[in-house]
Formats: sequence, C-alpha cells, structure tokens
Amino acid sequence: MNHVSLAFRNLTRRPVRSVLTILGVALAVGSFITLYGLSRSVDENVGRMLDERGIHLSIVRRGTADLFGSTIPLSLASKIAAVPDVTAVAGELIALAETNENAQVLAVGWAEGSFLWTSLPLFAGRIPRAGERGIALIGSDIASALGKRIGDRLELLGVSFEIIGITNYRSIITRNAAIVPLEDLQEAVFRPGAVTFLHLRIAHPGDAAEIDRISRTLEAMAEVRVSTNDSVMHNDQQAELLRAVSSAMAWVALSMGTLMVLNTLLMAVLERMREIGILSAIGWSKARIMGSLVIEGLILSAIGGVVGALFGMAGSHMLSSISTIGRYLTISPSFGLISASAIAAVLLGIIGSLYPAWLATRQDPATALDRP
Repeated sequence: MNHVSLAFRNLTRRPVRSVLTILGVALAVGSFITLYGLSRSVDENVGRMLDERGIHLSIVRRGTADLFGSTIPLSLASKIAAVPDVTAVAGELIALAETNENAQVLAVGWAEGSFLWTSLPLFAGRIPRAGERGIALIGSDIASALGKRIGDRLELLGVSFEIIGITNYRSIITRNAAIVPLEDLQEAVFRPGAVTFLHLRIAHPGDAAEIDRISRTLEAMAEVRVSTNDSVMHNDQQAELLRAVSSAMAWVALSMGTLMVLNTLLMAVLERMREIGILSAIGWSKARIMGSLVIEGLILSAIGGVVGALFGMAGSHMLSSISTIGRYLTISPSFGLISASAIAAVLLGIIGSLYPAWLATRQDPATALDRP
C-alpha cells in the first residue's frame, strides 16, 4: 500500500469529518479571496475610472486624509498648465449627495471646456451647451435604479437639475455618478472657486522619468500631492482602514483553515495510535509514516482550496450585489489572487499536518500495540 492510497483510505473511513474539514478550508479560502479582493477594490475601481476618462495624473491637497475633503483652488490650474509636457488640466469637484428619492449618488462637477467632456460616452441625450446651468448627466445605473429619463428632474443637495444626458461608462463608479456644471456644485456645497482634484494629461504618459519630473515640479510649486491612477487612494484614511480591516480578517480566515486541518489530523493520529504502531512494527520508517499523514493534510487542503476558489468568486459576486457596496465598487478577484490563495491553502494545510505527523512518530511501537 502506498502513501496516497493509505491517505485516501484513512480520509474515507471518517467521511463526515473529512467533508467538514474540506468545507472549513473552503470557507477560509473563499473568505480570504473575497475579503482580500475587497481590500484592493477601492484602488482598482478608482484607477479604472480615471483610466477611462483619459486622465494621466491627479493632484490633491497635500496632507489630506480624506480625499473627498481635499480642497484645491481652481486658479492653480493655469499655473500647472504652463509646466512643460502638461497638455491639459481639468478640475473636478466631488460630493456624496442625496436625491429627493432618498438615494445616495456621487455628484461630480466639471468646468465648461474641460477635456473630461471630450471622452464622455453618451448612451442618450447630449452634453451641456456653452454657459448652460442647472442641468445634469446621470450614469446608466442611476437612470435604471431611479427610473429617470431625458427631460426628468433630479434633486441633488436641495438643488433641482434637468437631466439632459445618460452616460454609458464602463466603470461602476461613474455609472453611479451625476455630472453637473462645476459652478452649480460649488454653490451647492459652499466651495466657490475650489475643486477636489486637478486632473492632468501629459505628453508622454508612459515615460516614468517624465512623470517623476512633472510630479516633483508641481509638488515644489504648491502644497499638493501628485498621484498616478493606481495610487490616488493610497493615502486616503478611509480606504486605508478598509484595506487594513479586510486584510486582517482575510488572514484570520485563512489561519482558521490551517487549524481545521491540524485539528482533523491530530484527532486522526490519537485515534489511530495502534494502527501507526503496527506500521512502525512492520518496518515503516518515521519518514514514511510522517509522509502518509502529510499527504492526508495535502489532500484535504488541496480539495478545500479548489472549492474555496469557487466560494471566493461567488462571494465576491454576492458582495458586489449588495447595493451599498456594489453601487461604487465591483469586487473582481484576479486569477493571480485566486491561484495564490489556493496554493497558500495547500501550503498551510501541509504546515498544519506537520505537528500531528511528528507526534505520530514519537510513540513507542510496543506501547502503541498495547492500546485497544
């Protein structure tokens, strides 16, 4: 009898315990994938939103813990536009607003003539005319959720806007955003002449040296921080808290899977002391006995890891379907995260089996044979 067949035989002798252990490992891996994916989702979703708008760099006020609370004077845009290789500058004001239907939407203010309007994908309607005020373009998800059409009115922050367009962005954030003239939103949130971000387009966005030079020039010019699209949220306090809590819970879940394997194999060793003593008496070496038990742990954690990967994808989809989360974030675990989680489960399962395997080899064969 070889190691693998012995391991399978031992696992099938107690099917309920084996199945429960596999489910425990699977839930641990699935929770890890879902929670760790959640911790990375803010950066990924914001980065996709900025990429889709054709933005290369973003500027916020230095020292701001909450990016929504960042305030930059729009007058700074003209100075930034004069920096070599900066081809366009656009201000953006962002506020979380409640509609008259008691729904929460992201209110976004863009200035007339901003390059952001040129990359706006329209599903229906039109963009604002020169000097037009009191109008709004809403994302396709808002239009569907609130049953809004062109010509309807939408109240944001106590101000009524006429809907003139429905946008068709791919990013979940902008599909749930209402875009209004910058001046209207500045008045509504009492921030005249201020914006949350200044977005840049530069001549050579793929040139790391150019990005570094422009960033150093701008940060020396004013109390601002320049970020690429994938690092905008790195210093946001709320995003940092979400990352920390989600990551900690994810690792706790994966550690619980390891303990499940350790507990199952430890119980198996204690129940099979006489059997292990017989194997030792007939010539099985300590390494061979340890190997058979480690293979049991490997089988449990490998099956649990595969099932857990499926649980993780399903859990991410379920979390994204919750309206308060899915309105602004989509949790899409990457293939790398899923693979790494499954491999980590296998490795931790092997680690969890080492102590029971070592314990099995410490007993004296003669003493083990006297056990009932």
